[in-house]
Amino acid sequence: MPSPHSPQHPSPRSRWRDAPQEAAHRRPAALPGPIKIGAVMPLTGPLSALGAGDKEAAEQTVADINKAGGINGQKIELTVVDDKTDPTESVKQFNQMASDSSYSAMLASSMTSAAMAVSSSITQYKIPTIALSPVDGYVDGSNPYAFTSPGSTKIYAAALVDYWKAKGVKTIAVAYTGTDLYGQTGEKSTKSLAEAAGMQIVLDEAYDPAATDFTPLITKVVAAKPDAFVQWGSGPAPVIITKQIAGKGVPFYVTGSQASNLWLEPSGAAAEGVIGATTAALDPDAIPAGPYKDLVMAVAGPWRAQHDNVNPPEFAYGGATAIELLKNAIEKAGSTDRDKIRDALEATDLLTPNGHYHYSKTDHMGLDASAIGIMVVKDGVWTATDYQAEKFKTDAPK
Repeated sequence: MPSPHSPQHPSPRSRWRDAPQEAAHRRPAALPGPIKIGAVMPLTGPLSALGAGDKEAAEQTVADINKAGGINGQKIELTVVDDKTDPTESVKQFNQMASDSSYSAMLASSMTSAAMAVSSSITQYKIPTIALSPVDGYVDGSNPYAFTSPGSTKIYAAALVDYWKAKGVKTIAVAYTGTDLYGQTGEKSTKSLAEAAGMQIVLDEAYDPAATDFTPLITKVVAAKPDAFVQWGSGPAPVIITKQIAGKGVPFYVTGSQASNLWLEPSGAAAEGVIGATTAALDPDAIPAGPYKDLVMAVAGPWRAQHDNVNPPEFAYGGATAIELLKNAIEKAGSTDRDKIRDALEATDLLTPNGHYHYSKTDHMGLDASAIGIMVVKDGVWTATDYQAEKFKTDAPK
């Protein structure tokens, strides 16, 4: 991914906003040198599609920052390791870097279960960490050092429920990965919010993400005749489900894990008309002119040039934004000290391509509903729905 700005134009990142914060003084500031950030991502295994986008965008963002002079004159040194889509391996790799005092911050896995698995390590090593997956357990700030870059499953589910209400949906079928936190928390959020909105859950079933045939599940979904069928899962299984539900007359919905060509391409024609709750940045051309669009295009324009005019996946925005959130915090802290970076993160007020973050002591996710968009696959591309195009007019991140 090339630089998101040319030498002739100032980077839109220079306009990213932040609020003043008070730096803590628990330890003396670190000596000048490279700012070391560690990252654990699923680069192999069933969720490698998530890690690939995070890695490429995070590395390019680091390169852009370093080219512009670094952070307070210090260059960033990003070390990315593979957790092989395995929570145990993720903890092992995370601990190796977090236990090294030369690392100032960490990025936790794009796999929700793996990112949650390092929670005790984050606390043990007191290292500020931004999860690259929607770890609902980090949202309330109960782990003072753990934050998230993606929105929680609750705000994705809330966006879907709001859309369903607007479309008169009354009955919902839910399928989810029963062995992964992403699926489990997504199902819980969808069920509670849909029922609170007066909708009926007519099917609620876990599935094995390693399965290769979902005929029994699809048979139950079709028999339930829901107004909407949503699946919460990642990896190859959603592609198979997409193909098997196609043509069955059931409106099908997905979430941010399918917000890339790595789901679109293997799903093929079966993906046409599927609706998803994704990052609002997924269709950059639909966003009204303004600071938010400038930031999105700073990622999307160069990505398109590098990837045959394909838009960035959701994960790219998350990876780039996580680095920018750390950059903003380190600048405000004026230090590479872990505690000072943590305190600065908690006072973040920053507009990014992934939405406007307002971290606080009790909110370590920091995003609101404007960060999530309702998209539809049209002619093989994720495109803003008419509903989302109208929403952008009054509710784009700002």
